[in-house]
Amino acid sequence: MSTPTNTRDRILEVARDLFAQRGYNGTSVRDIATAAEANLGAVGYHFGSKDALYAEILRAHVGPLAQRIAWACRSPRPPLDRVEFIVRAVFEHIQMRPHMPALMVRELAGGHGRYPQVNPVLKETFGRALPLIVGVITKGQRDGTIRAGDPLLLALSVMAQPIYFNLARPVIAAVAGLEPRDEATSQRMADHAVAVIRAGLAAPPDAPAPGTLAHRVRTRRPKTRPKGSAR
Repeated sequence: MSTPTNTRDRILEVARDLFAQRGYNGTSVRDIATAAEANLGAVGYHFGSKDALYAEILRAHVGPLAQRIAWACRSPRPPLDRVEFIVRAVFEHIQMRPHMPALMVRELAGGHGRYPQVNPVLKETFGRALPLIVGVITKGQRDGTIRAGDPLLLALSVMAQPIYFNLARPVIAAVAGLEPRDEATSQRMADHAVAVIRAGLAAPPDAPAPGTLAHRVRTRRPKTRPKGSAR
């Protein structure tokens, strides 16, 4: 890959590499300017601040994922097929952005500076995607193709496998000898995750038919009791 000649693009490229390698707190504005062969004020001039630069990099890597998930959720296909599209979309998205796992791991481990818990970029992205996945799960429960259970927890489980396989790359490579960055290995993992998730979500053959009383009782979400109320 050729080095960008535009100062702003050079800053984005080297900052992405440094943030992935050292994290937000371990990377200074001076580090970025030196690596980009730019003057010290270039980061402030082009981005306003180190935090704004970091947010732009994070948004470029994570933000489009919500769009891909939204597209998969709105497909006219059956719910289980939509779930498969979601899982494959996550694998493909990360495969195309090799720096994303390192950035995500550092965020999930505790964030940084102003955002020690959840970065607004991550909250916005997954806050948009999660309700859509819950909607697909709920639709599958209503038509009898997806088993009963808490749609929110089932949706989180759908996201867990593709995210784990990609965020745990170093451990998987060292312990299992599998390199998720390899295209064929990533495809193998995606196929495995899809098979496991579909099998886990599919309604059992003896599940009550949609519309019956037994089905309504089985798929009814439990009511939460207000705190302090009498039993």
